[in-house]
Amino acid sequence: MKNAVIYARFSSHGQNEQTIDGQVRICREYAEKLGYNVINVYADKARSGTNDHRQDFQRMIKDAASETFQYIIVYMLDRFARNRRDSVLYKEMLKEKYNIKVLSATQQISDDEGGEFYEMFLEWNDEKYSKRLSKRIHLGLDTCVENGTYTGARLVYGYKLVDTEHKGKKDTIHKVAVDEEQANVVRYIFEQYAKGRKKQEIANSLNAKGITYKGKQYTKRTFENWLLNRKYTGKCYIGGRLCENTYPQIIDEITFEKVQKRLALNRRYAAANKPLERYLLTGKAYCGYCGSLMTADAGTGRHGDKHYYYVCHKKRKNLCHKRREDRYSLERFVTAKVQEYLTQPANAQIVAVDTINYYEQRTGDDGLKSIDARIANINREVETMTNAFIHAQSELLQLTIEKKMHEQEILLADLQKQKAQIMHERGQRLTVDKILDFITNLVQGDPNDKEYQRLLIDNLILRVYIFDDDVVPIFNLGVDKSLERLREQETEQLIDYINGVRVQTAMLHHRRITRIKIVFYIMHEYFSSAVQFEK
Repeated sequence: MKNAVIYARFSSHGQNEQTIDGQVRICREYAEKLGYNVINVYADKARSGTNDHRQDFQRMIKDAASETFQYIIVYMLDRFARNRRDSVLYKEMLKEKYNIKVLSATQQISDDEGGEFYEMFLEWNDEKYSKRLSKRIHLGLDTCVENGTYTGARLVYGYKLVDTEHKGKKDTIHKVAVDEEQANVVRYIFEQYAKGRKKQEIANSLNAKGITYKGKQYTKRTFENWLLNRKYTGKCYIGGRLCENTYPQIIDEITFEKVQKRLALNRRYAAANKPLERYLLTGKAYCGYCGSLMTADAGTGRHGDKHYYYVCHKKRKNLCHKRREDRYSLERFVTAKVQEYLTQPANAQIVAVDTINYYEQRTGDDGLKSIDARIANINREVETMTNAFIHAQSELLQLTIEKKMHEQEILLADLQKQKAQIMHERGQRLTVDKILDFITNLVQGDPNDKEYQRLLIDNLILRVYIFDDDVVPIFNLGVDKSLERLREQETEQLIDYINGVRVQTAMLHHRRITRIKIVFYIMHEYFSSAVQFEK
């Protein structure tokens, strides 16, 4: 029997929040259904904190080294990590080192690499829809901006709404007016900050005068965004149009600009002490000679300037001859390689078909039937518990039944939400042409842009093997996905094979075969000749 552990945590302050006990019970039922033996339960009850500061999460990651369990079961996949980036990194590490897989007790399709490109497409498609919607809204905004009437956005502190003589479709049309009591507080904050006082000192002064914000004392965080809001000058942009007659002026232009200059100066000081952004290839970059991970490294130049690198883990111990790689050049190069791959029509077609297959699997009848069956089962359980509650002889028994009914209501809402999402995706009628349209848009990004690099590397790069004179990327797409089946002990054999094939690169190059095609040549030959790795 295979072993599993359960990880549970709160994910938000939302009302639809499954309790820790409820998550564990549902995960146990799921494990029992699959025939897995649950050997431990990890639970973080704090509602906040990064993955690195969740004690039980880190204890679970540490215990994974014992290799006593093969699965981590969570209630929903968003319980495993706070964001998609962390989820990818931790799952990759667990899979690579210990062959441990993360499963969801309520979501039928896992968020493994097969769905990465599909989710990228959904986000892009939703963004296109938002743009189309904004065009329709824009006409209404134009009218509001021209007339100086309230557009419905959140009202800024210092202002109030007053009725006009005009009526809209649903209610009276409003205009924005100055709330003098609040405006005096805003003026005081701007004037004091422009004179050089610190934000916390200003907050303390307001508190000493007995002035509160929504019944609470001021902190420097209370008005940080106010200092940036140009609406106080009487000029702002609404729907991309300059608006000068909606918000009456509270702060003069000179004072506002003084404040902006001081804020900009403080931001530069803060940026100097800000930790370096994440190395994008962490957990994905491997030495091409020994197969070890390439990890973050830094050094100081002769003139005191900092340089950032990826370095082979064994190189640190003088066990490998691999040179360090400049961090920024490597990340830019890998991003360009993804672009180069997707630009090839044949490769784009492979990706499109692969994405369609994932879409059909996700939105197929089997998944919906499974969700419908679980919904029906919960409804039967609720009906049974309702009868049990009515006939319960003690208050304690009623409380126990009521708690379980509440958990089932939350689970029912989550399943219905999943079903609605799948039905929504079904309605999009995904086609190869739509995916190709997305790919055409995707490859037009700037490989020097860090956010674009993060997007492509996080979602589309599985591994990168780095040599002193070459870089071999392995993608989460098409043929390269077969690499997922490799175990850690097989990596060295793959490295040996790649090194052997690299001897032939001169022959390949003179036939004008690109580096991407060499990768496919290597992978095709490797998996064709190493049938034992297809287990």
